[in-house]
Amino acid sequence: MRRSNIHFLLVFSTFVLVAGVANAQLSPEYADWADGPAGYLLTKNERKEWGSISTDAEAKEFIDLFWARRNPNPDTSFNTFKAEFDAKVRYAEENFSYPGHSGAVTDRARVLILMGRPEAIQNKTPDQTVPGLGTGAGGTDQVQGASQIWFYNPDKLPDGFKIKGNQLYFMFYEEKLNSNNFILDRSARESFKGLSALTEAPEVYLLHPDLKEVPKPVSIVGGRSASADHLAWLGQNAPFNETARVRAELGVTDGVSRPLWVHIELPPEAPAVGFFAGQVRSAAGEVLSNFEVDTVPVDGQYGKAYHLSFPLVPGTYTVEVVGGAAAAALVTETIEIEVTEVADEGTWMSPLWLGVSVTPNEQAKIGEPFTFGGWHLVPVTGPDVTRENEIVFFGFVVRPAMNAEGAIALTAKIRVRKDGKSMGRPLTMPVDASQILGDLYMYGSSIGLSGLPEAGSYEFEFEITETTSETSTEVSLPLDVSD
Repeated sequence: MRRSNIHFLLVFSTFVLVAGVANAQLSPEYADWADGPAGYLLTKNERKEWGSISTDAEAKEFIDLFWARRNPNPDTSFNTFKAEFDAKVRYAEENFSYPGHSGAVTDRARVLILMGRPEAIQNKTPDQTVPGLGTGAGGTDQVQGASQIWFYNPDKLPDGFKIKGNQLYFMFYEEKLNSNNFILDRSARESFKGLSALTEAPEVYLLHPDLKEVPKPVSIVGGRSASADHLAWLGQNAPFNETARVRAELGVTDGVSRPLWVHIELPPEAPAVGFFAGQVRSAAGEVLSNFEVDTVPVDGQYGKAYHLSFPLVPGTYTVEVVGGAAAAALVTETIEIEVTEVADEGTWMSPLWLGVSVTPNEQAKIGEPFTFGGWHLVPVTGPDVTRENEIVFFGFVVRPAMNAEGAIALTAKIRVRKDGKSMGRPLTMPVDASQILGDLYMYGSSIGLSGLPEAGSYEFEFEITETTSETSTEVSLPLDVSD
């Protein structure tokens, strides 16, 4: 028996030594990657594979495939899972760090990354005991520092978790008062269910385990790789370039990411666009992805309109688009855009989108262009309207504050000017908010133009305020109103 134990120890030590030697050949960019926050997501097989990697090229290939296997849409260049991971890491760095130690590699960071934001957090001061969870009795252990209990609802976790009961929690004890170093309790009987969930989490997030190589990126969800013939049309002087009306704006998806939404509207005399194709370039000019997609037109303010959505990570891009029919380009467009993320703390309000019409679309998915919940907006693209029109406005709010009644209080204030002169007091009205996903809410309403006293040139100023946090967003709209 002793010889067997010695043999096992030698084999294990040899494996650790070989893995260590292999990784020791990596540059600093990759050598400690598995020891950072991404390491929490490694499965046992992946950790073993990582231990055998010896070159930077192999490491980069491994990491690229690692994230692609967790991308809900691996055919797209934008990885929503990776974006959420990066946001969690930033939050951990800002809130969980303590002297000499990164907040992204702490016990609280591990739970945040693997389980997400808790439903609730209970904080205890050093002079309090931690109550016996699941019972009415109080605990008896006096803590030396503060303590926290993070609560989760198992029903709101990804489907792959197999957690019994209606509550999951993690207990953290501060190592020393005011140190901000909170240690996860691994000894209490009540903690075992949470520890088990942490163990199974890496397998839960491995969505595409059989993926052997990173798919060639396609710029648009549901699109396909563009043909070389259609890419050759990019930048051409197409017949409707001068008369097309184009809106390119950053939208909102999950409360973190901001895709590029594009509205392209052609004049009534233009033939129908059969497809759009194009490519996305980095700030350095490198082609990151391309796409081709069949079109579904909507009725715009003046003619047929087409909507595209590009899920992009933060950065600066050039997006080149061509719309064609048969064997000819009808319109080409080049868009320069800097993509930012939603702020990861506090109440955040999106820009306000204004439209001339809105249609219900209960099948719409989060992130689809100019879509707010189950409503699809047709943006305003020009000043010419009639008094029979109405102006629709929509927006998003992330992490809204709750008022004393536990509700979200949004107020719209609309000012109207004619020929530069104010037309009485602003119109003020409450606006309802609806939850879309987690901390993400949408709101919308409209105003009719029939109440204007006469035709003419007007300027409308829309201001939406979340009154509890006093966060607001505003936009102006000039209109030439006719009868």
